[in-house]
Amino acid sequence: MKMRFGAGYVAVMVAGLMLAGPAVAEDRDPDKSLPGQDDAQKDITITDTSMQLINAENRMAGVYFTIRNDGANAHLITDVRSSACRTLVGHHSDQESTPGTLSLFTHLSLPARTTLVFPYGGYHLLCLDPDTSLQAGQDVSFTFSFLGGSSKTIKIKLSQPQATH
Repeated sequence: MKMRFGAGYVAVMVAGLMLAGPAVAEDRDPDKSLPGQDDAQKDITITDTSMQLINAENRMAGVYFTIRNDGANAHLITDVRSSACRTLVGHHSDQESTPGTLSLFTHLSLPARTTLVFPYGGYHLLCLDPDTSLQAGQDVSFTFSFLGGSSKTIKIKLSQPQATH
């Protein structure tokens, strides 16, 4: 059986669709749609921390650490901040900085049950224009933020630059 629709029927259907308004996709909060993201604060441990002034002018400091995810879900670092640093960027000691390197700690995935090391001589955080009132031996606060809205604040002791020979 063939069905034929007259021009009048098609016009009524088109008018009905226009009156219904546009179709809108459901607005979902991307942070809440991923399972286990609210556990980042509990799952993540940051150890082996150090912060070292890099040059005599004290215009930058390297921030080194080990970060471990003991959880069953991957977590994403979305930001790292410190009021002691005008700017914090990702850096590798032996490579040229690129936009990807500089923004490394704004989209870094921490796979489930994984340990990542950010050592002296490798990838690490670089604190540019640190607060001039900072003194060696002082604890500096850093806050790591994660997808889903949780965060973890740690303190890292500042040390003087090592003497070069």
